[in-house]
Amino acid sequence: MTLTVFQRRNPELLAQYQRSGHLRDRNKIVEFNLPLVRQVANRLRPRTTVPFDDLVQQGSIGLIRAVEAFDPAQGASLSSFAVPFIRGAMQHHLRDNEQPLKGSRLLRDLHQRGQTLQQQRLHQQQPALREAELAIALGCSVAQWQEACGLHRALQCSSLDAAVGTAEACATPLVEKLTAQEAPHPCRPDHLSESACSEPEPQSWIHQRLQGLEANERRLLEGRVLEGASWRELGEELGIRARVAQRRFERLVALLRQELSGEWGDLFAQA
Repeated sequence: MTLTVFQRRNPELLAQYQRSGHLRDRNKIVEFNLPLVRQVANRLRPRTTVPFDDLVQQGSIGLIRAVEAFDPAQGASLSSFAVPFIRGAMQHHLRDNEQPLKGSRLLRDLHQRGQTLQQQRLHQQQPALREAELAIALGCSVAQWQEACGLHRALQCSSLDAAVGTAEACATPLVEKLTAQEAPHPCRPDHLSESACSEPEPQSWIHQRLQGLEANERRLLEGRVLEGASWRELGEELGIRARVAQRRFERLVALLRQELSGEWGDLFAQA
């Protein structure tokens, strides 16, 4: 389906939905724009093991939210407005469900087979196999089994709020045992004191300044800072090369930092 068809058909469907507010009309817009969801899913697919259909499903939820929040009076097209919603829904799903660390699939499978074998023996009221015996039963060396066990331990993620310590009364959250490598910046959320970034005057200035940017510049900032999009993704979305997108972003950030420094002193100056 060509871009021209989207540009012509989407406003018609949106106008109908604006008039009726009916879910049936909203769903027509969503169904018509599903190719956009699949396009975003195709970009993310090489970087994840999550099934393509799962990405499309999550992206469709983001598309629904975009359609419901879209205001044609703002002057943007639905496709440009919806892409951050679609990608954001997919990325939230990846953060919540995908294994954050990578490792050899063969070693993970080996450890799983070993655990299954030991569980079967336990249910049969047989003693657990020793390490060497288990390696023979699995058809691997002891060193390979130990490597598989080490990988399994390395892939286990613990919450920073998890208590560390043997006695319950002496248990301390893991985060309190971590030492800071640098003094936290007062504008970062890990700073203990009240941040000047949360004051209404700087926030109002930033909001007004962002609203005054061109659509492509604002998209660069939102995509990179809020969504963590790559330069390649932003370049494809804006129709420019990845390196050009990076240079424009860096110039824009330098300009905003300079303006903020002039308005609010050293707080926003580059470290």
